[in-house]
Amino acid sequence: MASKLFRTGTKKVFLPDHKIAFLRPRENQPPNFASFRVPLTFNKLDIRDYLLHAYNVPVLGVRSQLTQRRPRQSKLHQRIYRPPPVKTMTVELQKPFAWPKEPEDLEPWNLPHLEKRYKAMDQQKKWREGVEEKGTFPLRDEGGAGIEKIELRKEAQRLLKEGKWENGRKLDPKFTAEK
Repeated sequence: MASKLFRTGTKKVFLPDHKIAFLRPRENQPPNFASFRVPLTFNKLDIRDYLLHAYNVPVLGVRSQLTQRRPRQSKLHQRIYRPPPVKTMTVELQKPFAWPKEPEDLEPWNLPHLEKRYKAMDQQKKWREGVEEKGTFPLRDEGGAGIEKIELRKEAQRLLKEGKWENGRKLDPKFTAEK
């Protein structure tokens, strides 16, 4: 890049206060176009300067789109409102960019706490579908015994048989001494 065809900004950004998301390309999008989700205050010059100074990527052209979102009902006041629009910018790059293929083996990303979360989400979805299907919330007895309830029942039966309560902690002698 011998000479610049346009004047670039001189504003230095050390700690940016905005988020830019690089979006996967849409179907039939050429490899020399890239799409970004940007804040509403961002303009074409900002994205061009950002890509040039942060990543040293020259940009040939910029197109911006504002996508309106559907009206929603407020959970707090039950009023209907329209969320703010989403701004996306499509830039034309000098050199094409190819996205890497999605990994086939997702094992490094499947962490145990995420598996528990997904299992809980599936249970919640199943419960919600049951509620929508029946039209009423299930009674406490209809839900079946949960793991905690089963463990509590076993502990209560053990206490009735043995009569010795133990929590696995050593108590301070001033609490165990009889008065």
